Amino acid sequence: MRNLLATDQPIFKIILDSSAEIQSKWEVLRFECEEVICKHNEVYDYFSVIVNGSVNIYHTSEKGKTYSQSVYNAGRFFGEMEIFDSAPYVCEIKAMTPVTMIRLHRRYFEKWLEQDNQATLYILKSLCSASYKLSKKAIEDTLYSLKFRVCDYLIQSYHSRRKKNFKKVYISKEHLSEQFVVTRRSINRILKDIHDKGHIRVERDKIEIIDIEALIEEREGERY
Repeated sequence: MRNLLATDQPIFKIILDSSAEIQSKWEVLRFECEEVICKHNEVYDYFSVIVNGSVNIYHTSEKGKTYSQSVYNAGRFFGEMEIFDSAPYVCEIKAMTPVTMIRLHRRYFEKWLEQDNQATLYILKSLCSASYKLSKKAIEDTLYSLKFRVCDYLIQSYHSRRKKNFKKVYISKEHLSEQFVVTRRSINRILKDIHDKGHIRVERDKIEIIDIEALIEEREGERY
């Protein structure tokens, strides 16, 4: 387990600090790109943690429209909301890259939380943070225009990648379409408008921020 959880992620450290009994109960699973990990409306009595790779958490309507709720990477976990009542998954989870994950059955998950206050507090804080972000996103989806949301997404992505010294933002237009529940044509129209104004440069799925201040002004012009 220690070799598997070698990277610096808070949840990994908490797992490695747990009792030997709990550590021995984790199962390791691997998935290929595009493989479905959890299906919508099915019950999974497991708490799962992503060790490496990326997954898309999304919902598809009866008419086939896909809504992407979030993308999870290494150190993120899922199943904590459904596990206590054995509730079916509201969303489907699919691997966007090859994924390695570990999972803990409900009986051992509950025992872990009973034994470990650090694990309980961390998961509780993560639940509150996720609830806050989902509430914020629901408000923005209701109140703000698509252009505001696309600009805001690009700005947030820019700042996130800037911390890692990356100049270009790699974004799938299909993912943007799913993220905002709109057609790719609508996304392309917004990106073309921003591109023509010189704020960004679009090269297929590569988006380079040319003028972050102008992009922020563009977003603020769409507020309310």
